[in-house]
Amino acid sequence: MIFEHLVIGGIYFMLPIYMMWIVVIFFSIKFLVNYFSGNKDLKKLSKQNSLILFIGSFAFLFGLLGQVIGLSQALQAIQAAGDISPALMAGGLRVSLLAPLYGFVLFLISGIIWFVYRNLLIK
Repeated sequence: MIFEHLVIGGIYFMLPIYMMWIVVIFFSIKFLVNYFSGNKDLKKLSKQNSLILFIGSFAFLFGLLGQVIGLSQALQAIQAAGDISPALMAGGLRVSLLAPLYGFVLFLISGIIWFVYRNLLIK
C-alpha cells in the first residue's frame, strides 16, 4: 500500500515526504538515545526537538504544494478535454489528497513527539 501510494501520489512529492518520515524517526530515536544515555546537552536536544517539529510542518506544506500543482495540471487537462465523467474527477481528487494526507499525518505525529520531548526537557 505504501509503495502503491508512492507511485499513485506522484513520486516527485511523495518520495520527499517519505524521506521526511525517515528523518523524523531518526531524530526521534537519536533524541531518546542522547537523553537517556546521560548526554543531556539541553541546547543540542532542544535543537533536535525543534527540527522534528520543523520537518513535520514542512512535510505538510510540501504535500499541499504537491496538491496545488497536481490540481492545476488536472484542471488544465480537463479544460483541454472538455467534458469528463464525475468518477474520473473523483479519482483525481482522491489521488491529489495523498501527499497532503501523508504530510499532515507526519505533522501530527511530529507535533506529538515535539510536545512530549519538550516536557522531558523542561523536567
